[in-house]
Amino acid sequence: MLVGMTTAAASILLFPGQGTEAVGMSAGWEAHPAWTETLRAAELHAGRPLRRLMAEGPLGDLRAQRLAPCAVLAHSVGVYRAWRLAGLPLPMAGVGHSMGCYSALVAAEVVPLEAALDLFSAVEDLSEAAFAGRPMGMAFLIGVTEADLRQALADHPGLVLSNRNGRAQFTVSGPRAELEPLVAALAPAAMKAGLLPVQHPLHGPHMAPLLPGIARRLAGVSPGAPAFPLLSHFDGRRLSTGAEAWDDGLASVALPVDWLAVVAQLQLLAAPLAECGHGNQLTGLTRWADRSLSVVSLQGPPQVA
Repeated sequence: MLVGMTTAAASILLFPGQGTEAVGMSAGWEAHPAWTETLRAAELHAGRPLRRLMAEGPLGDLRAQRLAPCAVLAHSVGVYRAWRLAGLPLPMAGVGHSMGCYSALVAAEVVPLEAALDLFSAVEDLSEAAFAGRPMGMAFLIGVTEADLRQALADHPGLVLSNRNGRAQFTVSGPRAELEPLVAALAPAAMKAGLLPVQHPLHGPHMAPLLPGIARRLAGVSPGAPAFPLLSHFDGRRLSTGAEAWDDGLASVALPVDWLAVVAQLQLLAAPLAECGHGNQLTGLTRWADRSLSVVSLQGPPQVA
């Protein structure tokens, strides 16, 4: 029996995205072979010391552009596999936020861990080439209305609304030369506002020209049938087949994230929710969107009685 977790508590798993990496996130997981084997495989394929940086830092190295996504992916998948080995039932469904969608794809056995890592490398390589000499990025804004944000975006045609994380939580992507004045204009009225530690304009049309190249780089991947149903973070719809789920994952590089649409789908499914990864990023976003929903955490290693 799993201590502190009922058999139904993880009926729908929520996989967090980049930004949840933290020094110390590996604490306690080294004793779980499923987690350790997942991290070892990720380190071997990516050629990066994920476990050492997760345990010891420094945080700046852990948050490096080419390392943070690998760390979050490997950790979330390892957490899922460790909990499953400890007796967690197969989830009713799974959904990832932003790059967390790849954690969900790997956990559901649609693609192997190595395919998701290769996708990250493809995005980085092609983005660096496409945006050379044109600094790009993303900004976050918390505590502003969508109407006010869209009005401000009218003065910055190079920017797009990339994430609807809540009714007053958004991210914007595009050229840094336009992100900085947008943040400066909205910061006085916002609870929080600033630039995210990413160098590419993810989840927006700036990334669309890169999609054919990304697809060519991943042409050898043959997606399998999902071990459990997946939901799109673009609109919350159910992804019924492995091919549909993988296509959605490839396209999500250039598609906006709408967590409000995901929460609406979670309301309809009316099942217990659990966050599968480090921190409480999605617990907070989901509760902000709907106070009636509760999310438990699989952040701590499972204990078996």
